[in-house]
Amino acid sequence: MDRAITNSIIRFILLWTLQVFILRQFVWGWGGQIYLQVHAYPLFILLLPLRTSRLLVLTLAFALGLAIDWFSETLGMHAAALVFTAFLRAPILALLEPREKYALNAAPTKVSQNDAWFFRYAGLLMLAHLFFYFSVEAFTFVYLKAIVLKTIVSWVASMGFILALVYIFNPKA
Repeated sequence: MDRAITNSIIRFILLWTLQVFILRQFVWGWGGQIYLQVHAYPLFILLLPLRTSRLLVLTLAFALGLAIDWFSETLGMHAAALVFTAFLRAPILALLEPREKYALNAAPTKVSQNDAWFFRYAGLLMLAHLFFYFSVEAFTFVYLKAIVLKTIVSWVASMGFILALVYIFNPKA
């Protein structure tokens, strides 16, 4: 478990740094609207060990979201979206739980589960995260078409980036 804690601390710092100093610069859009934003920081919540308490997951999500908001000048949008993602984590894990149950000290990675399981898990949580983030950004469903378009475009880019990170670094815990 000590290794999992160390890995999580390192992952927190690296994903925060990546999001704040690099990915924040990569935005794309047209007509005065930004439609593509790459969000890699939810990977921290996605890769926390399965037996992490829900309260701790929510607290860590709030801390990471607030740290990103501080440097992105987004007034709590990242914190709100990441706490929402952390809140949905347990029900999504229950929904995707295999018949043989999760191993006692397993982490939700492609190594401990499988590629298809990880894609479904990450895909569902990232879709929820991005939809919530862009809904908070618009603060009204009048722009539902723009929210959905931003969500889809950013989901494809974010999932591509997250899957690349997972395949390159191959986290086990």
